[in-house]
Amino acid sequence: MSIFDRKSQPPSSHQSPNQEVLDYLAKQEMETYVLRLYVASNSLRSMRAIQRIQKLCEERLPGRYELEIVDIYQDPERLEQDQVFAVPTLIKQLPPPLQRLIGDMTDMDKLISCLDI
Repeated sequence: MSIFDRKSQPPSSHQSPNQEVLDYLAKQEMETYVLRLYVASNSLRSMRAIQRIQKLCEERLPGRYELEIVDIYQDPERLEQDQVFAVPTLIKQLPPPLQRLIGDMTDMDKLISCLDI
């Protein structure tokens, strides 16, 4: 078989580099986002941040996210652990890279960009 004959044949599914790309993209599509949101009890800014993050995750990442909400008054030692200095603070742990967003989370474009979704 000459090289020209090989080019005219369709590649088998397990040898095709395109299949590897498709598998990689499928894996990326199924990645779970791991988020941690630090809030200050029932403050207005914290409640608003929780609502916005939950709504965005349900719209853009249905079934593909884990959102942990940490109340700094209930669990203050976690502040030092994650080096949080202001609330609300959203930390995207996965997928990499790690991202932090501090503030009231009202800028949806900034939030989408931070989460890379």
